[in-house]
Amino acid sequence: MARLQSIILAILAPLALVSAFPAFNTPNSVDVHGNACPLVDRQGLVCPTLCVRDFSDCPTAIKPDACKQGEQLCDDGACHASCAAVINPCLCEADPATLTNTYRACPAYTDSIIVKNYDPSIKEAQLEYTCAMAWGLIPSNATFDQGSGISSWASNATDTRIWGACPTPQDAKLTFKENFCLAFYGILGAEVVLFALWHFYKGIRERHADELRQICSQAPTKLTIGSKANGEDIVDEKAAVRSADEKGAATDGSSSSSDLVERTKKSSAAGLEDGMMLLRGFDNNYAGALLYCLALLSTAGWIVALAIIVSDYYGVVKGGVAYGLLASSNTSMAVFIFVWHLGGIWMITMLACMHKIRNYFRIECPLHQARVVQIEERRDEVIMMEGNANRLTAIVNRVRDAIVHRFGLNIVTETCPTQHIKVGEESRMYIEYHCTRYVYDREKGKFQCNAFDLGNTHRALLSNRSGLSEAEASDRASRIGENFIRVAVPSFPIALLQEFFNYFYLYQMMCMWVWFYFNYYKMALVQFGVIIISAFIKVAIRLRSEHKVKSLAEHKSECRVKRDGQWVTLNTADLVPGDVVAVEAGMEVMCDGCVISGEVVVDESSLTGEAMPVRKLPLKNDVIPYDVLGAGKTYSVFAGTKVLQCTGSSMISPSPSQPTLLANASPASAADLKHLDGGSAQVSESPASTVQREQKEPETQVLVTHTRTGTDKGKLIQRILFPTMYSFVFDEQLRVALLILLTYGGFGFAVTIWLMGHDVTSWFYGVFVISEIMSPLLPAALVVGQSVAADRLRRQQIFCVDLPRIMMAGKVQVFCFDKTGTLTKEGLEYFAVQGVSHEKRSQGSEDAIVEATSSNSDAVFAAEESDMSLLSHTAQIGFAACHAVTVVGDKLIGNPVDVEQFRATDWELVPSEDRDSHLDTLVSPFLESHDGSEKLVRKTVHVVKRFEFVHARQSMSVAVYDPDTRHVHVFVKGSFERLKRISNPQSVPANYDSVTAKWAKEGCYVLALSHKDLGPVEDLSDVAKVTREQMEAGCDLISLLLFRNKLKEDTASAILELKGGDTRTVMITGDTALTGVYIARQCSMISPTTRVLLGDMEKRQHSEAGESPSADSNTPRLVWRDTVTDEVVDDIDRLLYEERVARDDAEHKLGDVVSKRTSMVELAVTAAAFNHLVAVNKIRQYLFDIRIFARMTPQGKVDCVNLHMERAVTAMCGDGGNDCGALRAAHVGLALSESEASIVSPFSSSNRSIHSCVTLLREGRAGLATSFAGYKFLINYATTMSM
Repeated sequence: MARLQSIILAILAPLALVSAFPAFNTPNSVDVHGNACPLVDRQGLVCPTLCVRDFSDCPTAIKPDACKQGEQLCDDGACHASCAAVINPCLCEADPATLTNTYRACPAYTDSIIVKNYDPSIKEAQLEYTCAMAWGLIPSNATFDQGSGISSWASNATDTRIWGACPTPQDAKLTFKENFCLAFYGILGAEVVLFALWHFYKGIRERHADELRQICSQAPTKLTIGSKANGEDIVDEKAAVRSADEKGAATDGSSSSSDLVERTKKSSAAGLEDGMMLLRGFDNNYAGALLYCLALLSTAGWIVALAIIVSDYYGVVKGGVAYGLLASSNTSMAVFIFVWHLGGIWMITMLACMHKIRNYFRIECPLHQARVVQIEERRDEVIMMEGNANRLTAIVNRVRDAIVHRFGLNIVTETCPTQHIKVGEESRMYIEYHCTRYVYDREKGKFQCNAFDLGNTHRALLSNRSGLSEAEASDRASRIGENFIRVAVPSFPIALLQEFFNYFYLYQMMCMWVWFYFNYYKMALVQFGVIIISAFIKVAIRLRSEHKVKSLAEHKSECRVKRDGQWVTLNTADLVPGDVVAVEAGMEVMCDGCVISGEVVVDESSLTGEAMPVRKLPLKNDVIPYDVLGAGKTYSVFAGTKVLQCTGSSMISPSPSQPTLLANASPASAADLKHLDGGSAQVSESPASTVQREQKEPETQVLVTHTRTGTDKGKLIQRILFPTMYSFVFDEQLRVALLILLTYGGFGFAVTIWLMGHDVTSWFYGVFVISEIMSPLLPAALVVGQSVAADRLRRQQIFCVDLPRIMMAGKVQVFCFDKTGTLTKEGLEYFAVQGVSHEKRSQGSEDAIVEATSSNSDAVFAAEESDMSLLSHTAQIGFAACHAVTVVGDKLIGNPVDVEQFRATDWELVPSEDRDSHLDTLVSPFLESHDGSEKLVRKTVHVVKRFEFVHARQSMSVAVYDPDTRHVHVFVKGSFERLKRISNPQSVPANYDSVTAKWAKEGCYVLALSHKDLGPVEDLSDVAKVTREQMEAGCDLISLLLFRNKLKEDTASAILELKGGDTRTVMITGDTALTGVYIARQCSMISPTTRVLLGDMEKRQHSEAGESPSADSNTPRLVWRDTVTDEVVDDIDRLLYEERVARDDAEHKLGDVVSKRTSMVELAVTAAAFNHLVAVNKIRQYLFDIRIFARMTPQGKVDCVNLHMERAVTAMCGDGGNDCGALRAAHVGLALSESEASIVSPFSSSNRSIHSCVTLLREGRAGLATSFAGYKFLINYATTMSM
């Protein structure tokens, strides 16, 4: 068999040297050898009409018969009742008066004839000869060369008989000297001359324009407030971000090369860095305005010209006569092609220069004289998952990037009118760009965006508590603008017009003109209708989304503001940074700020999607750094949130020099608490009691720190209104597909021109081929899938604010989940407390479980206890006080864990009688003795200092005053890992790690509590001076606090559906890794039989052989442990490799693709291990083997999502709390939020089930499949029709 194949290949091998090309031959009279083809007889031919001067001259064979009674013989040779309407064919449509003789037609010869030796080149002469022979008009022996003996038709004929074949009229010709042609030449020539003169004039006026431009940074210039003179701020600029022109100036003008670079930058925005803009000022010019109008009229003129030519084709221009204007078909087609090309080039040019054309007809001038400012910004398209592109896509991208940078297609241009505002005696000029104000600094000669720096510590911010004067507020408002983001939503007609300003719509329009012209108007009308309907749908969806954003952004209300030392009512649009605002329950916050007195409970669901209300506490008069993105969130309120409840100080603020300390507090006895009504107690650490109360102050006050786009909500709205341009891999692949189609269309066009003879008709058929291959309906196919999917999602309570993301949802490969509140139920359920027992050397302790008081005691874990009333007094006080819970009405508000903890204590949070000293007052229900036989008096304690929970520290702490003993107790609560590190080592049981790991493996959320007794404190102001580090140091571990974290009922089924759809599921949680492993097994994210290895940073316990005991013993290293056996895995790479080989082998042998998805080894990492892998650049190596990312901070979640996005289309699902950043960063973010208006992510669902993720992916894939099916049909149909 192999020999036979070799023989066949040897025989066929010479064929590889043969080349062939098809020969296209025109039909002719010779064969392939050049011999004349033999002539044949032609049967069934009809004789032409014979015209005679009198019917008696008709030959016998066709002589007219006698007419019936009532009829008469007419000039057409037939009998009619009346000859009035009969047309004489022998007149050939000529006026009888112009003819020498009048002829009549003999009756038609009814028999067919046979022409012998039929020759198509002389067919008329052969036919006339044969007919004359048949009628007997020539002798039978006459030859063909003698002819028929009958002359042809002529107007001056005098013979008795002539043939009735009328001469072919000559086509009318267009001389191109007609009046409308001369008018066209005149208009076109005048425009060319006028535009050329304007370009020459503009070039002379703007010869030094580069020196008038400015490179401006979008980053705000920080203005710090100095001393005040004449009621106005003295501001100093902090160069947070130096603009590019300042950088150029810093290099000095001595370097000619740097000057050249600077001039080059100012001549074009192509070389600008991210966040920089090129500003060019323009002034109006009357001549330029007229020429601009002329350019617009010219655009309309080309469309009108095409419409006239098409109308002339159908005979509309001249009373039903086709080609009445352009004389003939060939001339009409030639003129159409000429106008079509020129009009297309003109409209492409106008569309490309759409944002610059108006300023082209203005004169560039210095910025301070400008009527408008043209802003040019380089905005490159961000390509997601660029590494996954194939070679062809990469080549196309490189070519595209070269074209984009060569012609500046990545430069976004916008024109902003200059405006002026009066501030005192000074008039300030400014522009508004992307909802941000840029003010012109006359001293520096440049525009800049401003922001006010009110301080970066608590004490610095509190120094602004006195508010602003009207002069200060006016000055700041002129620099920043009103606290109101205007969202301009166009009307439907304007939005539709904007939609049509697109290259593909221009392509569609030009194709439709060809179809209309070439009598394909029925098909053109159908496609035109589909295009218009799809455009209407896109515009309607866009306007609905913009109206939603407008409703979110545009809010105004009245509020009380401190101005000139008095409280006045102002519109929230008048707020500026530095204003002090009185907060009231029920109001919506219109700015970002920090609480300076009182406490606030806010609903942030409309901003973050977090359903639980959040408690905000007042700033402390300390040098604590204020970081709004970190610990400062506890003291900050944000624009777009709603105040549910607030309380606060009722005293005037002290002078800035007066320190704020807790006043001396006297013990409060139980008898003083006679009216325990369960009311709320939201009080704050406030100024010292040494300050005299001079007037009634609002209960709660907030210092405005940011307004407009400086707020978090403003930035979100700004991102929605002016989004970054993203391009995903399938977008790049779609461009390649369109490029292939376009190339095929160009080839089809060339072949059509070649085969059809290079005439004008072939051009039309060539354009038909292109328009069939590159169907104008392609964009409509994509819109249909998106709009249908969006409507179906909406009916299932999933809302979308970014329609193209639906297509992305159909391509999701990795789905990341937060754990608490997403995979698991909203809240945690209290389970138990496991105390730490310290057996003292001296026996006889009253309590079986007490706090650590001796470093010499041995710490051991006691049995777990679910009833907190049976704990030691100290532990009960700690759990009752160490939280940040408040009360709104009769509802506990705060972190869900804190709320569940406080509920389990059964204590009460009551109003404090000394709000100057106490943050919270707590009362026990009763205290039992340990044998349960004696109930003690209800106990009252006061929280006098609190450090709120910080993600970075993973802990919080409180100082609690016990009025019975006058002792101050410090309690620290946080993650069990953190508490182990900061607690006294002697108080930590030896089996601490194994016990906490056991609870975590069982799915418990584990916290720890530490305590220390400061002893009797007479002056509580001393407590206020203690720093966080001092207060949390030296505590003894006293207990573990356990919560159960239960899965939602439908989580497991949803995860299985996602895995069945070949979607990788990943957990990113702030909880412990072992709890995450437990939940992952419960919800089937990890198979029950899968081995899980946990990576964490551990210190070396013993030195290696040959090393000194101290060598690197304290250096943490990455250790992988089995979560079940606690066995250390030394070679993780080898294990993963073997597992992959075994998995691939099973798939190859069994054909089981499921085995590839169910790995037998999974990895989990802590935040420390994750950060280490990132630092050593190994995270990408293990990324798709890691299933659980534990102890992740909000920023860590963002980093983790970004890493997945590098290699796969990634979705993120969370509740909108600490995962807001990850939801915004992901390709597809789904916030499980009760608020439809949540703008934290592209998608939000009021159904908090994980099945919302399944629904989103299902509808995304359905929409994508619908769009691709439409594309495939149109492409296949076009390819078939183009053949």
